[in-house]
Amino acid sequence: MRQGKDYHLLTRKRSKPFGGKVVETGEMGVWNRNGRPVIAIEAGNYWNFSLRHSWEGKFSITAPIDVLGLTTCLVGQSEAAVVMDPANRIFVIRNSGFAAYGSQGRFKVIDIVDTLNLGDEHAHYEVRPTSNGQSTRGPILGWKRDVAITVGHSPITVATFFLVPANNVLILQRGNELLLLKAGQHVITNPNTSFRGFYSLGERQTTFRTQPAYTVEGVPVVLNVNLRYRIADPILLTANYNDAFTALANPAQTAVNAVVSRLSYQQFMRAQKVGGDVPDHVEPWLDAFKSACLTDLRHQAETYGIVVESFDVLDRELEGALGKDLERQSEQVLRNQVQATQIELQNHIATETQRGKLQIVKVEAEQKKTQADADFYYYEVVKAAEAQAESSELRTQQDVKNTVAIAEAKKKEIELVGTAYSHVPEGHAQKMQLSVFEVEKRKALPERTIYFAGETSETHQDLIRAGLDTATGFSLAQTTNK
Repeated sequence: MRQGKDYHLLTRKRSKPFGGKVVETGEMGVWNRNGRPVIAIEAGNYWNFSLRHSWEGKFSITAPIDVLGLTTCLVGQSEAAVVMDPANRIFVIRNSGFAAYGSQGRFKVIDIVDTLNLGDEHAHYEVRPTSNGQSTRGPILGWKRDVAITVGHSPITVATFFLVPANNVLILQRGNELLLLKAGQHVITNPNTSFRGFYSLGERQTTFRTQPAYTVEGVPVVLNVNLRYRIADPILLTANYNDAFTALANPAQTAVNAVVSRLSYQQFMRAQKVGGDVPDHVEPWLDAFKSACLTDLRHQAETYGIVVESFDVLDRELEGALGKDLERQSEQVLRNQVQATQIELQNHIATETQRGKLQIVKVEAEQKKTQADADFYYYEVVKAAEAQAESSELRTQQDVKNTVAIAEAKKKEIELVGTAYSHVPEGHAQKMQLSVFEVEKRKALPERTIYFAGETSETHQDLIRAGLDTATGFSLAQTTNK
């Protein structure tokens, strides 16, 4: 094209105000010039005056275009376009656009993939075994989508997209080398790289039934176990097995066989006869299982990059005709023990009920005694207080009466004395009072005192007259009182 000076792809035509071919915004106009494209990407009206140019058509630039060796496509932020060049080489365009022209051969957009949504039909699920020997689908481990082309009548994969969730990993193989890819979006186009599997690094749990293991007496025992584990080294696991459960199945069965073969069938019975069939020095089979089986299983699992968290027995079952017969005997013994336990429980409940009733009677008697003591105390104290109050009231009334009587007598005495005094002659009272003062004065003198009075009032005649007047006064007072 360079040698022939015929290598331009963009048209040299100018847009006109009207007429011609109309190219709108977001479109691309294509003319055919001697078998190669000439394009117009600017909006406008284009006239064609060239005899070598023929109109091919208009195309939306948002959709993949493949015309006259010109290939274009646009991909979004989470999309990827798988493109094959004329030499059949595959490359992926992500988060951008692509345009190419093949003068000898052609570029081909095989597919446009949404890397964040590969589709539910491309999801890979974890396979878990069940207790009935079947398998069930677990959580999603990742998504894998193949992009293929058809050669003849056979599809050929040219690119593979992966979407790995958080805490999961992807294992690929390139020759004899294993590659680990962490969570995220991945794509491979190298045909020498193949897919091995998805793995979860979190703790996993599965329940399954073991194969029959034989006791010392040859009785087959099947265990229903619960296994908890996590993958520590996915590359080490992938180098030996395709999934963790397949890697653990044989070690688990081997550990179970090793433990069960050392035990008696009697230790697997749900119930023992009265007195016990197993000697006291025999370790319980569950403890033996946990101590020996788990240790052996952990040791074997470490060689495959797996860490066993626990290996617990949920149930056990004796197989074969002998085992079924022992099961029936065990169930009968267990049923008898349950009935005996129920009877014992009923007797215990009845005894505790009677004890409770006795306690209630004792409490009621104690309450009645307390009530009687309270009533007696109330009667004794209250009645004594009432008697005391009544006695005090009677004494008060009597004291009031006595006080009134004394006051009346005193009043009467005063009145009589006053009446007596009123009948005393004038001047006699004064003389009597002076006589009293004279007597008191003489009492106050020391003994052997010689007292001399020279007044006329001290003559014998006056004294005799005063004594007669006093006697007459007392005589009148007594006559008045009568």
